[in-house]
Amino acid sequence: MLGLYVNAFAADVKSISRLAAGPDNILFVADWKAAEVHAIELPPAAQQPAGTTFNVLDLETLLSQQVGGARVAVEDMVVRPGTAQVFVAISYGPEKTPALFIVTSDKKAHKVDLKAARSTSVALRDAPAADEKFWKKFPERSFTVTDMKWHDGELFVAGLSNQDFASTLRRVRYPFDAKQSISSVEIFHGGHDQLETRAPIRAMSFANLGGKPYLVAAYTCTPLVIIPIDDLKDGAHVRGKTVAELGYGNTPADMVSFTRTSQGKTTDLLMLVNYNRIADVIPVSELEAARVRPGIEKQVPYGQITGLDVGEAPLAGVMRLDNLDDKSFVAVRRDLQQDELQLVTMGKDLSFRLTDHISEYTFPDFSFKGKKPQQQYVNMLLKDEELPEFIKASD
Repeated sequence: MLGLYVNAFAADVKSISRLAAGPDNILFVADWKAAEVHAIELPPAAQQPAGTTFNVLDLETLLSQQVGGARVAVEDMVVRPGTAQVFVAISYGPEKTPALFIVTSDKKAHKVDLKAARSTSVALRDAPAADEKFWKKFPERSFTVTDMKWHDGELFVAGLSNQDFASTLRRVRYPFDAKQSISSVEIFHGGHDQLETRAPIRAMSFANLGGKPYLVAAYTCTPLVIIPIDDLKDGAHVRGKTVAELGYGNTPADMVSFTRTSQGKTTDLLMLVNYNRIADVIPVSELEAARVRPGIEKQVPYGQITGLDVGEAPLAGVMRLDNLDDKSFVAVRRDLQQDELQLVTMGKDLSFRLTDHISEYTFPDFSFKGKKPQQQYVNMLLKDEELPEFIKASD
């Protein structure tokens, strides 16, 4: 049975696995221990000032100081649309206590008092058992929600159920009511050469293909699948169409849709960031072409990228990604060179930070020698990364 209750104050949040920005100042919080989703009502916030950038290079220290110096692990991050507020969910200490913070571009973190916030909550049907563990340490129940996105008036919740076909996609309307929909999803995984019904969606987004809305889903090891949203009905068992294999030995971390404008042309894209591989830039036009041709239904050799012509972006170490504005992403990442947990902005055009690299541009006597576009871009990055003193005057 679906449980629904309305509180004068927030629900008892026992854990946080995923966050999603909702409508009308609502933040959705997935609580895997309770197998619930909480809709937290946020107070009004000021609109995002133009040119907002994030350069929090010591996020781990910043958040640890708020919880008595305990070790912290980032669970999720989401931008509150139209504002300069970034919500970061963590767990900390030996009990993995959940906490939620608002981080702002002035490098400050404010802990959200979940017990004082108004909310409504909904129980997720058919949650996994609480006592099973993967590799002796990861509770199966912690995969109840592996990704969660608000889209077109509904909350889409990917994860596991307790059914034989465990890979599950839930659709929940807000304000919460008794119309929760739950579908099981199977796919053909070319890298594994088998049908899979248990491995959950790890990252998802949406695209309009052939005039209809589709869910775009990435799985571990890394098949990419499209599913017509109209097929995701309560009680349905859905076969997703595998349109690409993007590399073995990898877990997707996050996926966002965005647009890129170049020379007056706007292109619709998806950015898939990965824990174990470089990020994939996926043109929606490639997904549209794949929609009308046969899907992948046979074995794909390990290491072979097939199905879509995708680009790459140098987003190594990125754990969570979201749209900040039309110009920039904001990312939680582990800087692999400095071994620092960071919250930083990256442009949507090339999606890298200049200060990650020691290159020809770094030397004080370097001259652009009339290469004005490169000079303008480098100077823009230096400003965004709070190093304006290194901006070079025109040659």
